[in-house]
Amino acid sequence: MTSPKRLHAMPIMPTRSIADQIYERTKHDILNGVIKPGQRLLEVEVAQAVSASRTPVREAFRRLEQDSLVERLARGGVRVIELEWKAIKDLYDLRTVLEAYAIKLACERITSEQIVSLKQIKAQAMELLNSPGLGKDYLFGRFMELNAQFHETIYQATGSRFLMVIINQLRGIVQVMRSMSLQVDQSSTRAWVEHSRLIHHLEMRDVPAAQELIQQHVQNAAQEVLSIMQKKA
Repeated sequence: MTSPKRLHAMPIMPTRSIADQIYERTKHDILNGVIKPGQRLLEVEVAQAVSASRTPVREAFRRLEQDSLVERLARGGVRVIELEWKAIKDLYDLRTVLEAYAIKLACERITSEQIVSLKQIKAQAMELLNSPGLGKDYLFGRFMELNAQFHETIYQATGSRFLMVIINQLRGIVQVMRSMSLQVDQSSTRAWVEHSRLIHHLEMRDVPAAQELIQQHVQNAAQEVLSIMQKKA
């Protein structure tokens, strides 16, 4: 019996490629509302802004398109997704189903350490809500980060690799929509009150109460996004 061949040593690059950095920065700005839905991005303009050639920018745009965060334009460049009313409703209806299943698994499998993490994230959010004088843009960015950390902790608590794959496929586009809802001042306060109740249900392993709350939480976000769209129209 022959022994398996040894793999050749592979060098690990200490820094990310230019394409990686452009992709990550642009994705961050889209997900956090810095680059708005419907905004057009041109290769030449992004390349000039980062002092790079158009090749890494083109690669970054291709990856953003694969994430369903942008769409290619016939006249050049890409545009950040701007979904129609029906598509947004379908998306949130799908989220409602996935989140309800995720919260069921999380109730059954969440650890005490993950409960502590959720409480710490909530405490940071409540501190922001009670801190007057902070800039609106800073508050918005921090709420987006904390909201993502909160839901990511719950997804990890499910222990379901397949569920994580499906949720991650939708996550980017969902976060773009979520950034629209969190621009409503009252929604931030209500969302974190709901998060606080959700932590309690998870700690008590109360599946029916947790599922009912998460479904209402998602539908509230959907209504706020659709309301914003209606006002803009």
